[in-house]
Amino acid sequence: MRYWWVNQKQTHRHEISGGYLWSPKRRADNARNQFYDNMKAVAPGDIVFSYWDTAIRAFGVLQSFGYDAPKPAEFGDVGRNWSQIGYRADVEYRLAARPVSPRDAGLWLKVQPLLPEKYSPLHRGTGKGLQTVYLAALPKKLGELFLRALGPASGQVFVHDARAAQVASLEERERLTWERHIIAELGEMQIQSTEREALIRARRGQGIFRSKVAQVERQCRVTRVDNGAYLIASHIKPWRHAANDERLSANNGLMLAPQADFLFDRGFISFGDGKLLVSDVADEASLVKLGVDPDRPPEVGRFNDEQERFLEFHRTEIFRSASAR
Repeated sequence: MRYWWVNQKQTHRHEISGGYLWSPKRRADNARNQFYDNMKAVAPGDIVFSYWDTAIRAFGVLQSFGYDAPKPAEFGDVGRNWSQIGYRADVEYRLAARPVSPRDAGLWLKVQPLLPEKYSPLHRGTGKGLQTVYLAALPKKLGELFLRALGPASGQVFVHDARAAQVASLEERERLTWERHIIAELGEMQIQSTEREALIRARRGQGIFRSKVAQVERQCRVTRVDNGAYLIASHIKPWRHAANDERLSANNGLMLAPQADFLFDRGFISFGDGKLLVSDVADEASLVKLGVDPDRPPEVGRFNDEQERFLEFHRTEIFRSASAR
């Protein structure tokens, strides 16, 4: 379990009532931002403190890992310069019985020495919230201090089963809604019905896409299974993100065993420099049971230049890591 601080400012009403966190993936100048990348590092059972109007006014338990999702429609004109696709995580919130201001004299003396040296959510000198921060990781002692400051009742909220939280995740629902919207747009495009059908079937790794990928990838990179009957044609750059030509590209696919396909699709693993990359938020015991030992990752071989381009997207946008690779 980790502790997080979120500056919600003008979006707090939507996020608290909707039960989520949402951030863009990039700053307005398209540069990466650690406080947005942190959305890929949250995990079920983590605790988040919600800060707006100079105080912690709500707190919650993460119900999901971070996942990519469209900007919530209810944001309206808020964040007009934000990208339309960002990161989302589901949260079970509680409003604080009384707001907790870190700048209160007695509390600030305890908070100040516990602030992280890098990526602090508060100005180390004044205690004011930093406008450039969205989601910041808190040291364990600082998280525990804020939890105590919220009052004894807050601790009861966090008697929590992280496995049960993940079951409650809305990730699959959000993804399905997003993809159905894309399918509806395909129906309005001036393209031949055979091409439209091929694009829609590619979403499930079927049809022309599967045939093309199987010509490039002869076996699962993780398990070495080479019987096509046991393999899934998985997009590297997900179908929901891809342009039409990318959705059918042989180099935008891997033939993966079902367990590897699931882990890759959900960003628990990726590939780089001929190696298997494992997310810091992945449960190691579960990975081992699925045939992936983080202590002995398999050599997965080299990829062609076009595959590498798609893998770069997967590592930076889908792989659950707060550090861009």
